[in-house]
Amino acid sequence: MYGQLKSGGFRPVMQADQAKKGGGKDSQAGSRIPLYRQISDNLLAGIREGKFPVGTFLPGELDLIDRFEASRHTIREALRVLEDMGLVKRQRGRGTLVLSTEASPAFVQMVRSPSELFSYPDSSLFRLLSDDRIEADKALARELGCQAGDEWVRISGLRTLGPEGLPICWADVYVIPEYGSIAQRLGGGSRPVYEMIAETFKESIENITIRLTAGVLSEQKAEVLGVEAGSPSLSVSRFYQGRGGRIFEVSISEHPASNFSYTFEFTRGWQTADHWSWSN
Repeated sequence: MYGQLKSGGFRPVMQADQAKKGGGKDSQAGSRIPLYRQISDNLLAGIREGKFPVGTFLPGELDLIDRFEASRHTIREALRVLEDMGLVKRQRGRGTLVLSTEASPAFVQMVRSPSELFSYPDSSLFRLLSDDRIEADKALARELGCQAGDEWVRISGLRTLGPEGLPICWADVYVIPEYGSIAQRLGGGSRPVYEMIAETFKESIENITIRLTAGVLSEQKAEVLGVEAGSPSLSVSRFYQGRGGRIFEVSISEHPASNFSYTFEFTRGWQTADHWSWSN
């Protein structure tokens, strides 16, 4: 998986739009290149060949819709790609101004698999403390992004460096009831829960969203983690979506600020349209 870090997080690459008009001259049957990418590549070639000189405007959206027989959404995605590359600037009420024939440099974070996102050392272990079936109240529903009254299996545990090592975090893992039996396989293991769910229940992982929040540790969690109650904490929430956009797991890990840090490493490279994509 390759990702470009932007202010709003990792933005997923959208799949090819099936134009309502039946697809244009760049929409070939069975093409593996999304239509908006085909359009952006066509416009990019025009800019570099001088068909759309720097300082002039690209054809308007309606013109592009007719030219490529694509939806407005697809055209806007194609223009967004060019804007993200620093080639054009969209101006409200005026159009899309050509700024350059060459892409601007950007800082890119390379992430090759979901396990690299806030991953723990290979030596870390998950110690199961409890698992129970619960109904989400209003506060928990807001945290999990579900409806109050929805049922979950809550799996609570402690992740440490080795069997008796330094506590890394307190983890509450919420899974949908039909996957609740996964708790029986977690004690003393190091594999991520989502991987075990995917393997055991043949679940498809379509999207992962990560949210970071700052907070303080409750008395119970602070005692288990070996720090003072009220100590600063970093909370990492991960939302795993499967088939049909259903969230089948939410994990919330609370880390004492003194015991955990995460470093982003950036490599200077050239911006591309592939902000975030899965690879085999």
